[in-house]
Amino acid sequence: MTLAAGASYLKRSAGGQMLLLAVNFAALLAITTAIELSGGYPSQLAHLYYVPVVVSALTLNHRMAFAVAVLAALLVTPAIDVFNHLIGSDTYFSDPSPWNFTPSGWILRPLAFLTISLTISTLFREKEARQVEQVRSEAMGGELNTLSQIDKLILAGASEEESLEEICRFVLAFTGAYFAGLVTPEANARRLMTFRGFYSDRTGVQVNEHVPAEGVAGWAMMHGRTSATSDLFSDTRYQDLAEFARTTGWRSAAAAPVVLDAEILGALVIGFTDMHEFTEDELATVERLADQCAVAITNARQRESLRSLALDTATVLSSVIESRDAYTGDHCVRLVEYAGDTAEAIGLISKDVELIKLGAALHDVGKIAVPDHVLKKPDKLTPEEFSIIKQHCYVGGQICKKVPFLASVYPMVYHHHEFYDGGGYPDGLKGESIPLGARIIAVVDAFDAMTSDRPYRRSMGQTYAVRTLREGAGEQWDPEVVERFLDSVAKQSHSRRIAA
Repeated sequence: MTLAAGASYLKRSAGGQMLLLAVNFAALLAITTAIELSGGYPSQLAHLYYVPVVVSALTLNHRMAFAVAVLAALLVTPAIDVFNHLIGSDTYFSDPSPWNFTPSGWILRPLAFLTISLTISTLFREKEARQVEQVRSEAMGGELNTLSQIDKLILAGASEEESLEEICRFVLAFTGAYFAGLVTPEANARRLMTFRGFYSDRTGVQVNEHVPAEGVAGWAMMHGRTSATSDLFSDTRYQDLAEFARTTGWRSAAAAPVVLDAEILGALVIGFTDMHEFTEDELATVERLADQCAVAITNARQRESLRSLALDTATVLSSVIESRDAYTGDHCVRLVEYAGDTAEAIGLISKDVELIKLGAALHDVGKIAVPDHVLKKPDKLTPEEFSIIKQHCYVGGQICKKVPFLASVYPMVYHHHEFYDGGGYPDGLKGESIPLGARIIAVVDAFDAMTSDRPYRRSMGQTYAVRTLREGAGEQWDPEVVERFLDSVAKQSHSRRIAA
């Protein structure tokens, strides 16, 4: 602990105040002893009493500072002669008259001690109160800014994992802690919990550690209340976790439970490398941030539920329409999976990935308006029939535009037959002017068509499909999308071989 931190601790703690009071009393008695031994009058050496009087006014609370001033005042009044009489020493004040302004007078200095003590103590406490209020206001402003950032994150539609990751970043930056993260119990290991968060000395690197289910985080999850420790090495709640803390370099911590629908999901925990006395304001802040974690989880899960419902509904609808076509089994389901994998491989955020999967599910919804004799024709289509088929892009787009929550997938459904070189339909868009989702759907749709059996031909095989996509990259299909899709296909194939 630094000297400044030690002084601050003494001023804040009850034990520290008592120690400072004893030191000031001892200083007064030491000065009195020096006066006694030197045979000097208080009027000659009493100026030394100002030191403990001023120091106590700056460091002690009102009552204790006033007690020091009263004792100093008594030591320079005729009251000291009572003690001198008891020990058989010479008395100082031959004239006890308080208004005697000779060297043996005594009224002015006691009044000065009391006045100085009260004045300095009052002014210093007012200044300290203003500083505390300023610090509190700044902290509240920082907290409101952090909560505002979290609110924006929630409204932006981030996934549960993304939301919690960003919240941990915000908490770490706001609190200035050594680490901040979310602790969750491990389902199959009651003695362990998972810590996901960040350390200040590992900027940008998220950690995922399995730690013993104890300490303030374990206690907060067990009891559903906020908890803190200023020194975990003297806290009996830390056993195995104490060694982990020693290794990773932290000493104090606070945790608040994350509660969702009366269920404790985990705890938000922060830690510091030194002994840190958590104030009530700090603990209240951790609680509010933990509540925001619960809000983020609630919103993310509700959005995920709605997205799943929308995707499932779209998939079922497309499957019904698909049953009229000549494809064999689950074309729409495969397309959704392919499109999602490709979007993730490109690096899109989860919200956009889900949107593209929804677009893939609905890409051929417009075929509901295509007559059976055209849709199911096993032979080559005539120009007139092909013209009718091409209308499914427009019809599908119009269907999506009329449903509010599907309006965002309209560009994908309408443009999924555009060619990268501008030779496609319905608008002949070229390159990156074609919506990314439509470019992804175009690639995965072509791949699935080539690798699926149809009534009029067998599957052309994956090798043929891969070669065709590479050859058509830059002309019919977006080259980058082709590469990302083929990479994801290769990884999936490799994973299946390992599993087998």
